[in-house]
Amino acid sequence: MTNKREIKAIQLLAKGNNIKPLSRSKFLVRSESDPRRWHEVAWENGQWRCRCEDYAKRKIRCKHIYAVSYSLALREITAGVKDRERGSVCKKCHSAKYLVKYGVRPNQSGPAQKLYCKRCKTWSTDRGGFERMKNQTIVIVSALDLYFRNVSLRQISQHLHSTFGIYVSYGAIYNWIRKYVELVSRYTQKLKMVTSERWHADETLIKVRSRQMVLWSLLDSETRQQIAYHISQSRSKEEAAVLLRKGKKASKTVPTEVVTDGLESYNEAIETELANKNDKRPSQGTLHIVGPLVGKINNNKIERFNESIKGRIKVMGKLNSAKGAETFAKGYQIHYNWIRGHKALNGRTPTAMANKSTEKMNWKRLIEKASEC
Repeated sequence: MTNKREIKAIQLLAKGNNIKPLSRSKFLVRSESDPRRWHEVAWENGQWRCRCEDYAKRKIRCKHIYAVSYSLALREITAGVKDRERGSVCKKCHSAKYLVKYGVRPNQSGPAQKLYCKRCKTWSTDRGGFERMKNQTIVIVSALDLYFRNVSLRQISQHLHSTFGIYVSYGAIYNWIRKYVELVSRYTQKLKMVTSERWHADETLIKVRSRQMVLWSLLDSETRQQIAYHISQSRSKEEAAVLLRKGKKASKTVPTEVVTDGLESYNEAIETELANKNDKRPSQGTLHIVGPLVGKINNNKIERFNESIKGRIKVMGKLNSAKGAETFAKGYQIHYNWIRGHKALNGRTPTAMANKSTEKMNWKRLIEKASEC
C-alpha cells in the first residue's frame, strides 16, 4: 500500500525543480512547508538518510528519501530509453543477422535508431512500441509510471511541463494510459502465473460515475500476485464464480485452500469452480477457509491490497465509466504485479518472486516486450 509519505514524495517530484544532485550519493530536496529550505538526503552505511525532522524523530523513510528514490527510478527509465536498439530485427525478413545500425533519425518523438538490412536492402527505425507517437518515449513512460503511483492527471501534466518543457493535456495523457495498458495487458495475460497453494479472495466497492460497483480480487498468498480481478454490479454467487474462473485461467495450478470473508457467494462458487469433477486438473478437495480470522491464516494481505486500490481511486475522485474502471483495474494489476517492489518481498515484485527472477521491469520494457509479440 502506498503511504502518505510516498504520495507526498511523488507530488513533490511532479512539481519539478525540487531535487538537486550534489553527487551520485547525495541530494538536496526542497522543503514542502518552506520553499527556501533544503534537506540533505545521502546514502550512508547501506541506506538513505535524511537531515529532516521527520527522519530524525522516526528513523523511517521520509518523503524526501522517497522523492530521491523515485527520481533515480525515472532516471533509470530515461537511461533505458536511450538504449532501445536491443534485440532489433528486420521488419521485412524478421532476421537480426543482417541488420546494422546506421545513425539516428530525429523526429517529433525523439531520436530513432536507423537500421539497415543487408539482405532485404531496406531501411527501418526501431521505435519499440512507440510508433506514430508525437511525444518522446520518456515522456509517455514517465506519465504511465506516475499515474499508477497515485499522481493525478493534473499533477502529471504539470510534471511533464516543468521537466520536459512540453504541455500535454489530461485527455492526451489518459489516451496514452488506455493504449499502453491494453497493449501490455494482452501480453501479460498470455503468461501463466506461478502461484502457491493458498489464494485469498475479497471484494470492495468502487465508485463509477454515480453508482457503486464491486471490484473482486484474487491474491496469491506467497508471491502477493493479483491473480485475477472482476468488476460487477452485485455480490452474487455467479459473479464470484466468474472471478474464480478467471483465476483458474490465469494460473498454472489451482489452490488447495481459498481464504475469504463471510460472504456466502463464495461457498457455492468455490464448490462448483474449484471442485469440478469434469476438470482434469487436480482441483478436488479445495478447502474453503472463512473469516473473520486471526493468527497465521487471515485475509489481511488482500484487505491491504484493497486499501491501496481505494487510495488510488480517492486521488482520482471517481471512475467515469465502466470502460474506464476496466482500464484502471488492468493497469493497476500490471503495476502491482510487474513494476512496484514490495517491502514484504524484500523490494522484489510479485512476478519476480513467483518466477525467482531478479530482472527489474518498468513500463518501457513491458511495452517493448508486448510489441514484439
